[in-house]
Amino acid sequence: RQMCIRDSPKDPGNATKFLGPEALRGSGGVLINTCGKRFVNELDLRSVVSKAIIDQQDVYPKANGAKFAFCVLNEAAVKLFGPAALGFYKDKQGLVSKVADLDGLAEHIHATAIMSAADSNKTDTPSQATIKEQLTETLSAYEKTSSSGKGAMCPTTKKSVFPCVVGSEGPFYVSLVTPSIHYTMGGAAINAAAEVLSNHRSSGIFGSRRPVARLFGAGEVTGGVHGNNRLGGNSLLECVVFGRIAGDRAATILQRQCSGISFDDWTTVQLREVREGDVYGHGSKVLRFNLPGSLQPSGLTLGQFVGIRSEWDGRQLVGYYSPITLPNDYGVIGLLARVDKGTLKDWIGSLTPGDTVQIRGFGGLQILRMPSKGCFMFNNTPIRKIAMIAGGTGIAPMLQLIRAALKQPYCTPGNISSLNLVYAAEEFDELTYRNILLQYEADHPKHFNLHFVVNNPPPGWIGGVGFVSEQVLSRHIQRPSADLLVVICGPPVMQRVVKSILQSQGYDMDRVRTVDETSSGPSAKL
Repeated sequence: RQMCIRDSPKDPGNATKFLGPEALRGSGGVLINTCGKRFVNELDLRSVVSKAIIDQQDVYPKANGAKFAFCVLNEAAVKLFGPAALGFYKDKQGLVSKVADLDGLAEHIHATAIMSAADSNKTDTPSQATIKEQLTETLSAYEKTSSSGKGAMCPTTKKSVFPCVVGSEGPFYVSLVTPSIHYTMGGAAINAAAEVLSNHRSSGIFGSRRPVARLFGAGEVTGGVHGNNRLGGNSLLECVVFGRIAGDRAATILQRQCSGISFDDWTTVQLREVREGDVYGHGSKVLRFNLPGSLQPSGLTLGQFVGIRSEWDGRQLVGYYSPITLPNDYGVIGLLARVDKGTLKDWIGSLTPGDTVQIRGFGGLQILRMPSKGCFMFNNTPIRKIAMIAGGTGIAPMLQLIRAALKQPYCTPGNISSLNLVYAAEEFDELTYRNILLQYEADHPKHFNLHFVVNNPPPGWIGGVGFVSEQVLSRHIQRPSADLLVVICGPPVMQRVVKSILQSQGYDMDRVRTVDETSSGPSAKL
């Protein structure tokens, strides 16, 4: 709700109001009820102030039960607000009354209070003399507090910031204000590309809501961007910022290329957003890039990786990453990257939304999804079991595989029967997405099995300790079978050790693969 100035008294039931600028209160205006008392910190959130006005139960006459209060400014407050601005409401619109002193203010409040009482069947309207007495007490106390300097606090409302001193000396400028619905909090939810999100909810790495194709939003329709209380003036800013983004992304619907990433040419893409925090693991960030077209898939298959390049400090740098988004996540590709280690950390860590890089597909595993058969295919072999061994940010391709395999129809009985993940890291906080992985395991206990291994465990750790060993693999991944695919991603030493162990245990090495093994190009730096 927004505080609005009541429209003309000749038409009190009119639903149209004049917006009461935040500056009325921000310049020092005080809110008074029909008894002549202050009742709220005028500088509190508009939702708090609106509720306080409603709680006074002062009903504006013939206004369908609307509640109101008096906003009172003195000359000092008018000077801060701007005499010309106040003149618009006072002289042009007739919405502000000027009274000379406390007698005039008490008379003005009393006259309105009588009409309010008649409209609401109140029988306890105070007299004009009583209102003046209360106004004198209220404004004298407020004058003392507001002139006390830094550290002063109103004992009644806990107000501690006073734009100016307001006391019992007139003249006063009085308007009647009422809460009015000006801006609906919530509305349509959008993502960083201004795409309106559906209400469909499912567990996922990037949240549970998918964008509605071809639908974009900006401005007040997307009030949810602000949460429960928006900042004053943000509507215009949001229209400009997200309106521009929405327009740019909507125009890309006309993109004629069927996929966003080429294996032959570098394509320029813009960084949409950067995500970081505990859920992503210590020293890791997720970079989400807009594909050239908002309706384009990436053009990759499961297990393939990309290269990104850009100029940095006079050099052209190239990094190789496995996407954690699915190939059919339209208009976006997400990459998990370390920003605390490696030769590319400064460049990757410096990328901010709006920056551009070039991207190209480079190869890797080509795992095909066969929904009609309820399985994956690798090298013409049906895959119904997947074992994954990941180290550090080598979790990236595994996240993609897990997301794909836990969707219908693959996660139903008789299709992909088991997903086992052994995930190792040096430190506990380097286990990226650990909570989401645990949630996947809780949601799919018959399909997904998870085992963490930490070399330097924290106190109280009850998971695996050390490195990925023969014992760990024997206990936590599936036994060899014709429909099993083993995928490995992590530091080169770990990959060599794991492959050696699995070969000695009789696994078919044609289906024991590192994510970059099938490509003649560079290795994925994960």
